[in-house]
Amino acid sequence: MGENEKKRSDDHLVQKAIDPTTGRDITAELINQRLEELKHVANEIIKAAIEEYNLNPDKKREIYEIRYREIHQELGSGSIGPATAAVGPLMYSKMEELTKALDIPENERL
Repeated sequence: MGENEKKRSDDHLVQKAIDPTTGRDITAELINQRLEELKHVANEIIKAAIEEYNLNPDKKREIYEIRYREIHQELGSGSIGPATAAVGPLMYSKMEELTKALDIPENERL
């Protein structure tokens, strides 16, 4: 297979979002928009965890585990369709933010 044929084949494997009105590729814009939405979701999860912790500090570990998994579920695999890898850095930074907000010791982190 020649270089042009391989490029054409690879291009067909890429999933894109095309504006039906203009025909313009808006994939990056949609991914960025979705990342902002997921950032907001993660911030709300962290906010809820802090509120729960303030009401019941004895349940810190349980709150941490539940909210950590919730961040993973909301921001993990499939959260941006085929561009899931784009959300990885955001997901891990928000998990770290949760860990710090609840003051989870290094040896107890998930």
